[in-house]
Amino acid sequence: MIKIMRTALAAVLSLLVLFFAAGGGAGSTLAQAQDLENEAAAPEPYPDLSAFVDGMMETQFKLLDISAMTVSIVKDGQVILARGYGMQNREKDIPVTADKSLFRIGSTSKLFTWTAIMQQLEQGNLDLDTDVNEYLKDFQIPDTFDEPITLKHVLTHTAGFEEGGLGYLINYDPDKDASIAKFMAKYVPERVNAPGAYGSYSNYATVLAGLIVQNVSGVPFDDYVEQNIFEPLGMNNTTFREPLPESIRDDMTIGYKREAGVYEPQPYEILGGFRPAGSVASTAADMAKFMMAHLNGGSLGDAQILRPETARLMHSVLFQPDDRLGGMAHGFYEEYINGHRLIGHGGDTFQYHTDMMIDQDENLGIFVSYQTFTGAEGRTEFIKTFYDQYYPDPLEEITPPSDFNERADKYAGTYIFWRRNFSTIEKAMGLASGGFTVAPSGDNTLILSAFEEPVQLVEIGDNLFRQVDGRMKVAFGENADGEIQDMYIDFIPFMALSRAPAFESTFFKMLLPLIAIILFFTVWTGWLYRRKDYKTMQAGERNAIRLSMATSAINVVFILLFVGIFATYQVELYESIPTILKVSLIMPVLLVPATIGMLYFALTSWREDFWRVGRRVHYSLVTASAVFMLIFYNYWNIIGWQYH
Repeated sequence: MIKIMRTALAAVLSLLVLFFAAGGGAGSTLAQAQDLENEAAAPEPYPDLSAFVDGMMETQFKLLDISAMTVSIVKDGQVILARGYGMQNREKDIPVTADKSLFRIGSTSKLFTWTAIMQQLEQGNLDLDTDVNEYLKDFQIPDTFDEPITLKHVLTHTAGFEEGGLGYLINYDPDKDASIAKFMAKYVPERVNAPGAYGSYSNYATVLAGLIVQNVSGVPFDDYVEQNIFEPLGMNNTTFREPLPESIRDDMTIGYKREAGVYEPQPYEILGGFRPAGSVASTAADMAKFMMAHLNGGSLGDAQILRPETARLMHSVLFQPDDRLGGMAHGFYEEYINGHRLIGHGGDTFQYHTDMMIDQDENLGIFVSYQTFTGAEGRTEFIKTFYDQYYPDPLEEITPPSDFNERADKYAGTYIFWRRNFSTIEKAMGLASGGFTVAPSGDNTLILSAFEEPVQLVEIGDNLFRQVDGRMKVAFGENADGEIQDMYIDFIPFMALSRAPAFESTFFKMLLPLIAIILFFTVWTGWLYRRKDYKTMQAGERNAIRLSMATSAINVVFILLFVGIFATYQVELYESIPTILKVSLIMPVLLVPATIGMLYFALTSWREDFWRVGRRVHYSLVTASAVFMLIFYNYWNIIGWQYH
């Protein structure tokens, strides 16, 4: 997902990049750095750009676990830099090149899907305000809300779908059914918000757009994009297809993962029916052509993929969570860096991390893609570091309002993204997320915690704040009663947050389960201590103790097993539901009658007075813990087999 914390890494990168650009030389430690053949002939509007980028790569390869990287920068209709770093294939000793080496670009692929939507709009086959169900053939989106979902909602990630992907998002079997229509019909997510209410990033909504293009054009999606975008622009080394076409298969940059100090090749990630959301493999040179076409009003040379007026519409803002923050264009999203408006899209798979942004005022475009398993830090920082070097803008110091402490408490609380699951066991993945915690500092500022280090926010407007030592802006939204309910962060307009439900607070999802586990352990320690008394007890007492021991053991074993499964399988969980998880889910089902039985014995112990008060209190507390855990399992969709 998106790595939000930027400040610390940016500072380190900026300092080291300046050193290497001044004379360190990227070639000293990188395996290879390859130029596009015609790059040297292009003008260089940015002084020492080659040395600067080489220096940045030298730094990132040292700080981050990167196997390969590619970059292209376009300016005023020309490619001014296109390079590859690292190895495309380590076993065959093939270095990365900008014009041949393919990288998976993840969700940056969505920009091609959105461009296809705008082409069909231009041709009169689509209307952005029409119910998307009008364009679907084999299934319909449920009418959960009165308002229909339209393409405007799809383009801005405001359709209101829950997140989903556990067990089916990705696979490694090229022979598996890859029908977009079948996947869309099978995995329809719940609608959890009215359309237009909140930004909540949705892969499903994007694939829905790809299916709509396929339906209204009458051309299979992969063929359509090739015929109407890739071929006209001469993007001959770019494809949505899985597996890769044989003609370019040998040019794929292999995904490596460092294991025990050795780079191990990983299998090719396949999205199957979800291709329109993120399956593109491309080169830096091809992506340069796509950027130049969008910077030039939809044209590149004699090729035109959009009319100028359609391109202008596509690049214009369609949705803003707060009109003082960046917003969503028609698929592109806005990001402001050093006072410059950029539009583009990042992308992440498990093996690759990509960013592509264009600056229309500067007629500038930057594309970067990294092969690494360690996260998106590199791609997140590349463009920011470039702008700090060539478009510096000193940070304006701000002073907190002297009376802010008086109103700081209304913002305090925990906020979580709407991009989460509600209806399946995938919801339980939220147990590992602490959300964004906001608390008054006591010094007329707010402390926002969820980053590597807490961020201090200063009020600069009505419900609007800026980071003290950075440019990040945060806005808060009110509910109908005027209470603070929502939070928006400026550079992720597609990811709104709202106050966490009480049951998703740390108290309910961490502290109380921990107390319950401790009480479950006391059942066994108590039995070991008093096992001699066990033989003299009445049958009812022995049954009560047996049941409490069984219930406690099942709870503890299941919790340990459940956590272990998610910690062990990780990426594999998005391919399929492992058998061990399916089998383990028998245990919460068994706990239902067991807990009911404990509740019966707890009530009986007080009614018939067959234990001392202390033992009755202890048994009742253990029973209450068992009841709480059932409620806990039910809330997180862990009772039963709730998955696709």
